[in-house]
Amino acid sequence: MRQRRWRCFAGLLAVLAGCATSDGDQSGAQATQSRVDARLALAQAYYADGKYAIALQEVGQVLLLAPRNSDALALRGLAQWQLGEPELALESVRQAQRIEPASPALQNNLGWMMCESGQAAQGLAYLDSALSNRRYASPANAAMNAGYCSLRLGDRARAESYFLRALSAEPGLIPAQVQLTRLAMDRGDFLSARKRMITVLASDVASADDFAMAVRIERQLGDPTTEQSLVSQWQRRFPDSPQLRAYQRDPSNVQ
Repeated sequence: MRQRRWRCFAGLLAVLAGCATSDGDQSGAQATQSRVDARLALAQAYYADGKYAIALQEVGQVLLLAPRNSDALALRGLAQWQLGEPELALESVRQAQRIEPASPALQNNLGWMMCESGQAAQGLAYLDSALSNRRYASPANAAMNAGYCSLRLGDRARAESYFLRALSAEPGLIPAQVQLTRLAMDRGDFLSARKRMITVLASDVASADDFAMAVRIERQLGDPTTEQSLVSQWQRRFPDSPQLRAYQRDPSNVQ
């Protein structure tokens, strides 16, 4: 069977409605999209596996087929960032964000990169835009980034409000609890710091640094019994940690 082909009519109708396509053209477009989807999925898999250079190569193949694919541009930016190319990474994410200016995920990524690149004030504006979108699926992520960004600006009160917002969005978010603990310690509120640290240490993601911080809290509260109990837990969970060795050498100067 011969494929049907249609001519595009010049003039206003063509401008408004575009050109009709043949069955063959539609089939070709579908095949191209399938190749784009497959290549992009492969690039995402390589990125998730930490193979950033290979991910970047795969993304390049996607962009040859679909130069305005915002997902590919965003992934290219993330891979470039991991490979130590921050300027290229920022430009890639900016390109993606220009294509999808209302995307909260892209606003979050761009805001985070700008904060990390010394443009905290500008980056925070993008993070606030992401947080203002009620449909954003990862508000805790943007709130944490905004908290770190605020710390870079020296605004601890604002940082605390963001970390609390992250914790509200995701109650089990241990990094938020850790940051709130640090802020409580900075302002001398060691009872609040202890309360938050109990939650941190009970989790399966507590670190040797967290135990060192817990010991410092108990030192400030003047509770040697609890301090020694924490040290025993610290030794069981992180017996070879540099922080523990430093404490064992000089318990009066726990880091």
